Amino acid sequence: MLAAALPATVTARAPEHAERFDLVHADAMRVTELPGPAPTALVANLPYNVAVPVLLHMLAQFPSIERTLVMVQAEVADRLAAPPGSRVYGVPSVKAAWYADTRRAGAIGRNVFWPAPNVDSGLVSLVRRDPPVTTASRLEVFAVVDAAFAQRRKTLRSALAGWAGSPAAAEAALTAAGVSPQARGEALTVDEFARIAEHGPRRATEEAA
Repeated sequence: MLAAALPATVTARAPEHAERFDLVHADAMRVTELPGPAPTALVANLPYNVAVPVLLHMLAQFPSIERTLVMVQAEVADRLAAPPGSRVYGVPSVKAAWYADTRRAGAIGRNVFWPAPNVDSGLVSLVRRDPPVTTASRLEVFAVVDAAFAQRRKTLRSALAGWAGSPAAAEAALTAAGVSPQARGEALTVDEFARIAEHGPRRATEEAA
């Protein structure tokens, strides 16, 4: 297997770095620890069909990662780096923004691969920054994000009805967060999603108890 040959390749091609090289041959989505010092950079050509889950898993699992540069399908690169209000702004955009400042770092044409694929590729740069200041957990915020984009083009009052328990409860949470119930998820920043999560149904119940 190619992975098994990699240590020998490094030893042959870059012997001065061989002692610092460690191979972790595992499912990336199941990796929870790495040998050696905590990683500070992630550089990868990610499998296009699981690029976003792998990227988000690594950022969540290894908070020591400060800088990331990944190659993904061009459309995915656009989504990851999209700002609020963009046509392709969505779940990947918001979740990436939780961890880092994200930008498109370049385009990769099909002709650099052999055989040439049927898709274009793009580079995405992520520079770690502090997450939004919020009393809600990351999982609570991401639950709001998932609900908001599950029914694109719907107002948040409608889209968050299931999450909140009813349209009226969603409207109450949105109003308390200072977000218009008639707004759509495509227009909100990660900080606004965090504010909504702070006024979720479970939290409202706890505050009333």
